[in-house]
Amino acid sequence: MPHYEIFYDDACPMCRFEVLRLLRKDVNRHFTAIDISHPQFAASQYGEGLEMNKMQQLLHVRRDDGVMLIGVDTIAALYRSIGSRWWTGPLTWRLTRPTVARLYAWVARHRYRISALLGFAPRCHDGICRL
Repeated sequence: MPHYEIFYDDACPMCRFEVLRLLRKDVNRHFTAIDISHPQFAASQYGEGLEMNKMQQLLHVRRDDGVMLIGVDTIAALYRSIGSRWWTGPLTWRLTRPTVARLYAWVARHRYRISALLGFAPRCHDGICRL
């Protein structure tokens, strides 16, 4: 089974919740989570062609063979790797994938607002919380 580097936005409460949930379900330790919102994160240190502005738009995952997955492909791959195949079909089916990809891109674009609407707690450090 491949190893996955998950490039996620820890400043997004909903994103952080989902990645932590994936990490808990990753009993075989195939995931490494990398916070792209960390002040010292530089996309260039993780490979040529990675751009911060694109990484902030959609979830990026790199497999250990160097293949980069983006958007709904990342979600399908990660959930399949933890044994949750049953619901990932619509993410990859030819007829549903375009709609799901557009919906995911919309959610990703509005992730901070959606996080707040869903009641996810902001990240807090030293008494300062931000969304």
